Parts: sequence; C-alpha cells; structure tokens
Amino acid sequence: MEYYELYEILKSHFDSGKEYVEIKDLNVTIESVPFISKASDSLHGSNNHNCTEHRQRLEIDENTYLHYDQPSVDIKDFDIECNKKFEYYILKRADVKTAQGCIIFFHGLNEKKWDKYLPWAYELAQRTRKAIILFPIAFHMNRAEPIWSDRHHMTEIVNFRKKRYPENTHFSYVNAAISSRLEAHPQRLFWSGLQTYSDIIEVVKDIKQNKIQSISPDAGLDLFGYSIGSFLSMIIKMADPEKFFTQSKVFCFCGGMTIDRMFPISKYIMDAQATIKMLSAFTELLSSDFRFDRRLKHYQNENLHPEESWFKKMLRYNYFQNEREERMREIQSQIKAYVLEKDAVAPPIEALNTLKGGYRNIGAEVEIQDFPYEYSHMVPFPLTHKHKKEVTEAFRQFVGAASSFFTQ
Repeated sequence: MEYYELYEILKSHFDSGKEYVEIKDLNVTIESVPFISKASDSLHGSNNHNCTEHRQRLEIDENTYLHYDQPSVDIKDFDIECNKKFEYYILKRADVKTAQGCIIFFHGLNEKKWDKYLPWAYELAQRTRKAIILFPIAFHMNRAEPIWSDRHHMTEIVNFRKKRYPENTHFSYVNAAISSRLEAHPQRLFWSGLQTYSDIIEVVKDIKQNKIQSISPDAGLDLFGYSIGSFLSMIIKMADPEKFFTQSKVFCFCGGMTIDRMFPISKYIMDAQATIKMLSAFTELLSSDFRFDRRLKHYQNENLHPEESWFKKMLRYNYFQNEREERMREIQSQIKAYVLEKDAVAPPIEALNTLKGGYRNIGAEVEIQDFPYEYSHMVPFPLTHKHKKEVTEAFRQFVGAASSFFTQ
C-alpha cells in the first residue's frame, strides 16, 4: 500500500466521529478519550493564577498583553473552553488488547488536524506494538477555537495585520490567529506549554491508576515529537516530572534544537512580524533575568521550580549552554533526532549543535536524511501520485528508524 492510500483510509475512519473505531483490514483501533485539563488556572483570564505550591501571589500584568480590538484573537486564554475540555486519541494494534508500552506523540506548531500524523502513528503502533497517544498541545488541534480556522474571519485578521505592519511577510489566514496571539504575548509559548506539560502528567497518572483499559498500568513511556513537539518532548525528558520519564526515549522528527535555532516564518506556521517579536521578547527576558515579567521569573527560578525552568534553558542556544549540555550528556543514549537536509524551518546543523553539543562531545544520535523528491518541513511526505513510490519508501525509512530506536 502506498503512503497516500494509507493516509486516505485512516483519515476517512478518523473523521467518522465515533468514540471507538476498529479497522480490521489494517489491524488497528482508534479510541477517543475525554479529558478535562486541571492546569488552566495559570492562563490569562483566570481569577486564580497564583503559585499554590509556594503560596505566592503572582498578578498578571495586563500591560504586557497587546490588544488589537479583534475579538477572535483578543479572547483571554482562560475563556477558551475547548482548550480545557477536549479529547485525545489512542491508536494501537487491534490484536494487542492491552499495550505494554506507549508513545506520547506531540505535533507541530499551528496544527489544527491530526490527518497527516495518522500514518506515522499507525506504523509506529504496528512496528513497536506500543499504544500511540495523540495528545493535542494547548490551543492546537481540537483545543483551538474553530474561528481560528475560518477563512473569512481570519482573512479579516490578515488584512488588519497587513495594514498595521506594511513590511510584514508570510501572512495568511492559516497563521493569522497564532501570529496575532504570540505577537500579543510571546510568553504564551510557556504558559500553553506548561498547561500541556501538566496535562500529560495527569494522563500518565491515569495510566498508572489503570483508568485507561487499552494501556497497562506498568507500561513503559516514550516520547515522539515533531517540530515544536520535539521542544516540548525534550523539556519533559529533561525535567522528568515525578520520575515518570527516567527510562523514556525521545525521538525528535524535524526538531531537537533550541527555539532560537528554529525558523518558523511560513504561511503555515507564523508570519515574520510575530516570529521576530517572539524571538526578541525571549532574548530580552533572558538577558534581564525575566525582570519585566515577575510571574514568569518565578516559574523560571530553578530553586523554586526546577522542572519548569528547563524551558528557559531551551530558548536560546548561547544561554545556559553548559547546564543544558550537562543534562544532555546524562540522557544522550535516550535521544535521537531524525532531520531533513533541506528543512529550512528546523535546519539539521542546529539539531547537531543542540543535541551533540558545540564541541560534538555528546553521544545523542542525529540522523540526517534527504528524500529524492520535493519536500518541506510542513510536508515531509507529500500526497502526490507523481512520486508515490519514493514518498512511500522515504516514509518507511523514517518509521523504521523511529521504531528501531523505540524497541532496541
């Protein structure tokens, strides 16, 4: 079966809206699991965003938020109900009643649909016999406001941004919402990441308390991250909350580098104005030790929040390099990156710099591939008939490398 054929079959069943689907011909089940996030109090708009652990009052400074008088993007994060109550998905082999291992799978930035990831998850499940948990990052996938995908409404935001920033480039209705929201408050990258991080801890607790029947409470836990999902996976691994991930392996596809060494300027990801604002804001925050954001400074204090503070160590390559590389060396055998030579968003050299270290003295594996057809960071496996054989072979190489890493 060619890649595009597998994609079409999985997509048609995934879009059925059923809570449980079995595709007998493919030996796979797809299960949707309802979830309520307990970690939304840290979000903008909450009336209770203090640090309960340290009983410290941490006010949100409204002046740090840029407002556009555009309701669709000005909405406060806490008020987005679909981000707090949603579903995640579990794919596994139909002939495996209870999986003895699972891979927590994170997608890329500004994603609204799981479609392109379904063949990836399917093959990983078939080859590893592990359950694959497709978990949406906060404000993405089914946690995103539907209006952010509405062409008509988002074209209005594009026109607004064109008028406001005449020099801006790479704007589109696809990236209008995330560009506006991250420009308005770049620190959203941390708060949404913290919510997702906290959500995953709850999912793991559910597994260990035998609340998810398709996954054994003793199941091993691994992490798969694509693009920004690699960034989140690495932070989870380095932080190792409650020692849940001590034995976990992390596979980074089209990622593995610090945020400043990724270049997400794309009509599908972020426009130029938002990207530049986000990177400059984090540079300013780091250089001033978060002096202008007291609440974020509290959570980036490694003495108070040793887990959450790994975020700042993955923001810029030249900041906290020694601390980051020391931790990388400790977990080097549990990390692998699979990067593409012509990827302009996540350049392979930056994965080498971050994961193998400036002096190349870290043993994490970085595999660089170059597929024999036109591809991009956003579309590594195009749904084309012209190069269907080559795409299918490249896809098999990729899932073969990931599966071998997770099972060796």
